[in-house]
Amino acid sequence: LSALKAPAALHERIRSLDRARTGNILKHKLCRRPARSELVRMHILQESKAHASVQAAQLKLKRARLADDLNQKIAHRPGPMELVEKNILPADGGVNKDHDGRCSFFSHVDTNDCGGRRSTRFRLRCGDL
Repeated sequence: LSALKAPAALHERIRSLDRARTGNILKHKLCRRPARSELVRMHILQESKAHASVQAAQLKLKRARLADDLNQKIAHRPGPMELVEKNILPADGGVNKDHDGRCSFFSHVDTNDCGGRRSTRFRLRCGDL
């Protein structure tokens, strides 16, 4: 009968030792964790003194504002033909109409890659001209 109790007691002892070891590891990590100011300096935490739930809402609002701003800038960006007129894109490319009636601007740029010549082809689509 004592032989049946011995494995259960051994198992319980192993579990308690594992819990104690886990507790010691957590205490050690809590003692070594960086201060809040260090986490703010490393951009892990926000500098805001607001509650965490408010910080999450602030971050969501900030991201939405950035997305709206980016979408607005993309909607108002100049087309390829305007960039050619302003000498931002080279004019040695050509404008071709696709089968769906849209225009494509092609530009060929030669780059020097470790002594070898490499030709890069850019294709930009613009609306119907």
